Amino acid sequence: MVPFLRKIRKSLLAKSSLGRYALYAIGEILLVVVGILLALQINNWNEDRQRREIEMKTLRDLKVEFTENLNDALRVYEGNMGVYRATARLQQNAKAGRYAMQETDSLIFYMFDWFDYTPKPGASNNLINAGNLNLIRNEELRYLLTLWSGVEAELDDDEQLSISYSQNTIVPFLAAHYPISNLENYDFTLTHYDLKRTLQGMEALPERQAYDAETLLGDPVFMSPVSTKKMHAVHNAMECQRVVESCEEILELIEKELLEQTKP
Repeated sequence: MVPFLRKIRKSLLAKSSLGRYALYAIGEILLVVVGILLALQINNWNEDRQRREIEMKTLRDLKVEFTENLNDALRVYEGNMGVYRATARLQQNAKAGRYAMQETDSLIFYMFDWFDYTPKPGASNNLINAGNLNLIRNEELRYLLTLWSGVEAELDDDEQLSISYSQNTIVPFLAAHYPISNLENYDFTLTHYDLKRTLQGMEALPERQAYDAETLLGDPVFMSPVSTKKMHAVHNAMECQRVVESCEEILELIEKELLEQTKP
């Protein structure tokens, strides 16, 4: 193409056709400009395609991260609701004069237990820390991702207060006034492990030790922590519900974006 244009230019110069040469020069300039613009457009297309590929991978990573976060938040929510129901039942039994030892033991186990939400940081942290949040084109999704750390932090604050109270107040009281060995019958966490391997060489569960359930449930020094534990469980469940709702909103937007970008 270039040698051909050179021949035309030489021919026009030789014929002293200045007007035609000027038109030719303008055409050549326009051809160069069009070529540059076309090359820039192709480069922009390539860059945009690469950005979209990175965004798709990031969206898939975010989907994995927030699916795991949602599952763990649901676990913690259900755990705290279990604590709430158990402490409420203890209060009801104390008020109604129901002191069955086996039921009391099963409810006190929840006093001994606590739940801790464990987020799975990954793509969201990488996006924000690297300043690459603009890779996500959906504005609403970007906004929710910027709020995410605050939602987690509020739940963590309530959880740490509740865990500290359980460890420093409730457990020492139970150790001093209640046969904690009775709670081994309700430690169902062992069912999450390989029992054949875990229980090899372990002694059988101890026999239930008798105690005065009426005195225990009638003691305000015990019932006050029951009320506190119940309030902590309610607050934790409420904050956990916010985490669940945030995860669900984020996952819904991620799914929408993934579907949109896979359309032909």
